[in-house]
Amino acid sequence: MASFLDPLAPYIPLFGVDHLLALGTVLAAVALLLAFRRQVRELAPVLRWGLLVLTLAQQVALYSYQALVAGWDWGDSLPLHISRVTTLILMAYLITGRRTVLEVGFYFGLYAYATFIYPQRIQPMDHLMGWSFLVSHAVTILVPVLAGIADGWRPTVRGLWRSYAWFLAYFGVVLGVNALTDGNYFYLKFRPFLQALPDPLYWLAACAATLALMWIGYAVARSIPVQRGVQGAEVIARSGLSARS
Repeated sequence: MASFLDPLAPYIPLFGVDHLLALGTVLAAVALLLAFRRQVRELAPVLRWGLLVLTLAQQVALYSYQALVAGWDWGDSLPLHISRVTTLILMAYLITGRRTVLEVGFYFGLYAYATFIYPQRIQPMDHLMGWSFLVSHAVTILVPVLAGIADGWRPTVRGLWRSYAWFLAYFGVVLGVNALTDGNYFYLKFRPFLQALPDPLYWLAACAATLALMWIGYAVARSIPVQRGVQGAEVIARSGLSARS
């Protein structure tokens, strides 16, 4: 139990056992959703509630650990990391079923794919923070896949620009909070790339790269054929977690 809560646990190496375990877990979950589309459509409301309960447990564990074990750090513990913001957005979607909320969660969540490929400052998977990372990022990836299979949801250009506007607002908040707390939100203090680039240029590059990432995510998602099942649509329409525009 001590290692599960150790605040000094080392970070996982790139393509180490823990990194591959996280990748494999998410890929396996996506493969199961795709392999059992009919069952996914039939059980979509149950799956949504299950993901919501799992995410709520992850959120409680995450912030309890930050407050009671690791020690609260205003520069790291707030829900301002892009992954944490995305998790909250997708929780709102799972509760409300609103597609406009889902789109913002999808576009913000594209960073989850990048984080899985190139993890930064992540604890092992047998650590509470490593487990929290796996759950939140897996949910970020699985919720849009579930929405695509269950009711034919696809991202839109209008949603892209709306999401980018929200990202710019988020980025402005992050710059202010980082300045006040010496924080590392959006990895602007401990950068994964371009460490020698002056701050203003790096900020512009980060915003430009985010817009490019959103367009790539849009293009890839729209290129994947999605067929809405009639039976699944009827089940979703009757559920309390139906997708609404």
